[in-house]
Amino acid sequence: MPPNIIEMSADELKQAGNKFFQNGDWLSADKKYSQAIAIDPTNYTLFTNRALVRMKLLRYEDVINDCMSAINLNRDAMKGHYMAAQALIQLSRPSEALGFAYTAYQLAIAQHSKSATDVANVVLEAKKQRWKKLERNRIDKDNSMLKQMKELVKTDAERKILDLREQQWDSPNGDKDLESEIAVIREDARVQMDELENVFARADPQRYKPREVPDYLMDSISFSIMTDPVVTKNGHSYDRSVIMDHLRRSSTDPLTREPLSVADLRPNLALKQVCAEFLEENAGWAVDY
Repeated sequence: MPPNIIEMSADELKQAGNKFFQNGDWLSADKKYSQAIAIDPTNYTLFTNRALVRMKLLRYEDVINDCMSAINLNRDAMKGHYMAAQALIQLSRPSEALGFAYTAYQLAIAQHSKSATDVANVVLEAKKQRWKKLERNRIDKDNSMLKQMKELVKTDAERKILDLREQQWDSPNGDKDLESEIAVIREDARVQMDELENVFARADPQRYKPREVPDYLMDSISFSIMTDPVVTKNGHSYDRSVIMDHLRRSSTDPLTREPLSVADLRPNLALKQVCAEFLEENAGWAVDY
């Protein structure tokens, strides 16, 4: 006969939850983890386990709540920061996600976690989503300004046409001349609106194009565009100053955790040229990416 829930310890309930999770029974796993938390609400791993299940169930707000509970119990709960970032990305809150993702990455490096590469990918995704949101806002703002200016031109043209119609009201043979003058006013308005489009386009040639930094130009530690990339014996590229700073504190590759020393670094000249060209061509915005 299975033991009564009351007789099961928090650890036994956790193990039962783990089995349900491995079998893909998310709801039963969630129930077991919740029962374990009711018995031992001080165990942060119970919250991260339940957060993982709720991620599978697409319950992102609940994931964040569980992650925050785990972090409040243990500030170094890397999985808590990591899953909070993932959930926030799903909820289209990339700025918040980026903060959690950065912290998760720093903890992953410090704890020599096998998940460092996965966490780094979440940092990049949060950064991309944040940038895309800023870009949408920028384009919407520009479009709104352009639309308002074009509306002013259109309103001014309609006012001129109305004034002209009133002036010609009593003219015995002015209909033909009136329509001709109206056509001129409308053509002038069209030319002005076209010129506004051209002015906006010249001011920002990339206005309607997505602006994004390719992943291969980004340093995997600082998540900034590299300016002096070096490549390791394992083929990973980092910005020289960033990897040098890392090697002062650790003698391992931050992503692979394999032994790494300054002697293992070689200049990545091809990548350096590509980074330099990209920054030169996109200097107006790339530095803020």
